[in-house]
This record gives sequence, structure tokens and C-alpha cells, in this order.
Amino acid sequence: MLISGSITLNGITRVEVKSDKITASCRVIIKGASGQLNGTIVISEMTPGVGFGLSSTDPRDTFVVYFDVLE
Repeated sequence: MLISGSITLNGITRVEVKSDKITASCRVIIKGASGQLNGTIVISEMTPGVGFGLSSTDPRDTFVVYFDVLE
């Protein structure tokens, strides 16, 4: 595991998870959320050496999500 962390979703607006450990072959595993999600979590734009984005398909999703990043 490269990273284990959490971040607060901002509904359909993308939030950035920044890490210079991210590579093109990384996989993000969503482990859970602090509330009942209404939509689907979207993982976007894995940029090596920079990070990736997270958002939801539902604007009401403003919960903390917990994730691991695997090599």
C-alpha cells in the first residue's frame, strides 16, 4: 500500500488527493464513507507524481471517504 487516507467529498465537484507517490499503475480502493452515499464515487485523472481526483455523481454527497492507494 502506498497511501491510506481520507478526504471530504464535495458532491459533484472534484476534490484533489495530492501525492508524489502516485504512478500510472496505481489503483484506488474506496474503503468506506462517514455517511450514506447517494451516488457513485468517481475516481478521475491519475496523474503520476501529482495525485488524483475524487467526486460523486450526486451533489448531496459531502461525506468523508476513506481510501487506500495500491501499487
